Amino acid sequence: MQDLTQEEKLKLLGKKPEPPLYYKFGDYKYNTNSKERVLSGINRLDELTKGFEMGCITIWTGLTNAGKTTVMTMITKQTIEQGEKVFYFNGEQTKDDFKNNLYKQSVEKGHIQGKRYKKTQIVDWFVEDSEIEKLDKMYSDSLFVYNNEMKRTIDMILHAMEEVRVKYGVRVFMLDNFMQIDTSSSDEYREQKEIMEKLRTFAVNKNVHIHLVCHPRKTEKFQTRITIYDVLGSSNLVNKAYNVISIIRTDNLAEDDSEYKRLAKYMASEGYDITQASSVLEVLKTKGEKCGLVGLIYDPLTKTYKQLQRTMTEKEIQEQMTIQNNVDTCPF
Repeated sequence: MQDLTQEEKLKLLGKKPEPPLYYKFGDYKYNTNSKERVLSGINRLDELTKGFEMGCITIWTGLTNAGKTTVMTMITKQTIEQGEKVFYFNGEQTKDDFKNNLYKQSVEKGHIQGKRYKKTQIVDWFVEDSEIEKLDKMYSDSLFVYNNEMKRTIDMILHAMEEVRVKYGVRVFMLDNFMQIDTSSSDEYREQKEIMEKLRTFAVNKNVHIHLVCHPRKTEKFQTRITIYDVLGSSNLVNKAYNVISIIRTDNLAEDDSEYKRLAKYMASEGYDITQASSVLEVLKTKGEKCGLVGLIYDPLTKTYKQLQRTMTEKEIQEQMTIQNNVDTCPF
């Protein structure tokens, strides 16, 4: 008994050892292993954020119809293709609409067929029958969708998240969206803070990644670009997030608008031609590499985004920025 360590003694007695209050720096080794993460499939976004690390939360924001749910569905597909399992809370779509959109994102255009509604000019688009069995097999045991007929309280959702984590090994959670989580307190901001604290605790303690959609707060005038201060709710939301990414649609912006011109200039500095882009991802906060923009092209049939090709290489962009900085600081 005397030769046993304190931890071994406690284990022998059936007691759980208390964790130490601190570590001596030399007691643990330098870790050279990369952190576990999932990639988005959008190369430039993954370069900026260094992927979606486990133990973290990513907030997605953007104006109505900006494409937040589309991106969340795309990342769901990419995550499963990388061997992970996904839990999806979808507060706005029906389970049938969600499944149809995911399936359309998962096939080539030639496997999507139109179906005319009665004798009208309305056409709905579905994946052809030959692909359905393959997709069912792909997603059947890898994707778990919250039942919207159940209560949408944070405790109920977290209960479902913990169950699929333990039972099926789910490590990626998509919550679309934050405002669809039921609240009951008269102090809305305080309750939102408590919800975010619970989500962050879950992400850190369970070593999982949570993607959380949050709408921007309403402003007196329309604005194209969103800042982290425009995210609806308590500032605690963005403070607890590892990444904050906004989605901007460019197809509904007037070219003579001052905000459009500023966005075009910013995109050009990052090697993108705004006239070729359908939408833009802007990394507003990250503990990854750096903040920045990613140009996207949207395909309405498959409901997917693809990265817009940059007009300059990273090296050319850096050289141009150096020249510009020298010009800006030149006293003559």
